[in-house]
Amino acid sequence: MPRPRRLLSHLSQSYPSRLIKKLFKLLLVLILIAAIALTVFWFARPADVSFDDVSASVPNSAYSHFADIDGVRLHYQEKGTGTPLILIHGFTSSTYSWKDVFEPLAKSYRVIAVDLKGFGFSGKPDGDYTRRAQAILVAHLLDYLKIDKAWLAGNSMGGEVSLNFALQNPPRVAGLILIDSAGVSVPGSNSLAPGYARVPVVGPVLIALALTSDRLVRQGLEKSFYDDAKVTDERVAAYYRPLKTRGGQLAALRARTQAGQFPIEQDLNKISVPALIIWGAEDALIPIEAGRKMNSLIKGSKLVTIEKCGHVPQEELPERVFAEMMKFIEESKQAKN
Repeated sequence: MPRPRRLLSHLSQSYPSRLIKKLFKLLLVLILIAAIALTVFWFARPADVSFDDVSASVPNSAYSHFADIDGVRLHYQEKGTGTPLILIHGFTSSTYSWKDVFEPLAKSYRVIAVDLKGFGFSGKPDGDYTRRAQAILVAHLLDYLKIDKAWLAGNSMGGEVSLNFALQNPPRVAGLILIDSAGVSVPGSNSLAPGYARVPVVGPVLIALALTSDRLVRQGLEKSFYDDAKVTDERVAAYYRPLKTRGGQLAALRARTQAGQFPIEQDLNKISVPALIIWGAEDALIPIEAGRKMNSLIKGSKLVTIEKCGHVPQEELPERVFAEMMKFIEESKQAKN
């Protein structure tokens, strides 16, 4: 029979070991359950948006088309004849962003509004989501449409895509209209994507959980607009629709994490085409200082500041933006002649 002291020593050594093993097994079970739950949660949502299912509620859907460009199914809307004018949206946006200026502009120009790769109704594959890559896709879309030269108008991320296009293809650009454009670095710039989106593994999970409702989208739009009354349920629903899908969320994350690649600020002095820079004076995402800096870097460019307006002037004050775009394009044409 073992002595009491030896028995106590044996129990004190073996009991914690058994407890740790049980806790470890319990932890593994909990991790497995969580992984299964997250997998079911992730794949319960659709892979992408079906245009046919929602086309009745899509502005200007009668003018929608699809083209296979470099293996990506791109959605675009086209109307009008004459000078080609390409409209390029910002981060997490789509052709919807141009809905109020699309038809008015189409009375004078051949207007083409594009859903960039990963956004709106365009395909959302893996791969390169840099602004440089998006510009290459836009150039190949123009090849498909047999357009040799065009005006480009871009908002936010779309402005930086337009600038990349102009630097890649100088002879193909008649002029630029940059609306609260990305592409230069200034203090005070913000992102619509939460900071935790960049955290590996955890970030995408948290984003997916946050996007189970439209709250994050609504907050982003409220940051983008000066007048919150214009952040309507209809507008929130249009922005939220692609972000409810697996493809839409992953594409937005890729575009966000790859945004800093291939900076172009140092090359803006190479742009020599007519350039109109439109900026909302109350832009809380890319402050007016960025517009002034861009104006100083692009030779001969014109800066127009719109008071009481935020990050998406073409949505917040479309009549003013339409008037400025028309005036600038026509004046530039006359000056060339």
